Amino acid sequence: MKKVSKSIECREQTSYNLDIEGGGRMVGILVATHGKFAEGLLNAVELIAGKQEKAETIGLCHGDGIGEFEDRIKMLIRELDDGDGVLVFVDILGGSPANTVMKCFSMEYDIRAIAGVNMGMLVQAVMMREESDLEELCDICEKEGKKDPVLLHKRFEEFMAEAAEMDDEI
Repeated sequence: MKKVSKSIECREQTSYNLDIEGGGRMVGILVATHGKFAEGLLNAVELIAGKQEKAETIGLCHGDGIGEFEDRIKMLIRELDDGDGVLVFVDILGGSPANTVMKCFSMEYDIRAIAGVNMGMLVQAVMMREESDLEELCDICEKEGKKDPVLLHKRFEEFMAEAAEMDDEI
């Protein structure tokens, strides 16, 4: 009984139900992950890009049933698709959220999905979705996700070396 209570609490915290009011058409965005990762990721992106319409999160938490999780994902896809499709992001390939989303490809909706979501991809998605169709947006986000990680301490060392060279030239 306690686990169910925890699960309900997690569900309520990981799903944004944003009101969709008028405006132009745009690709819907769904982030489906383990736990509260999706909620935190969208929250961080909204610090940069502002509150987002047609963007939802869903987290699979301890005690959640896969069938119920799949039903909720399908419901969110239906709500998010206004004719421009839905781009779904999941955390890891082979995880329950990814496997569940793959079952949704047989739906009548235009869906694309990317595994390995990161903040850069999601920022690109929300910034470019009004001017890109679903296929273009998926490509943009895939390219963003392929960018190499940056070792900041190395970047700092390079910056300091360049600054020293400029000082020597003066």
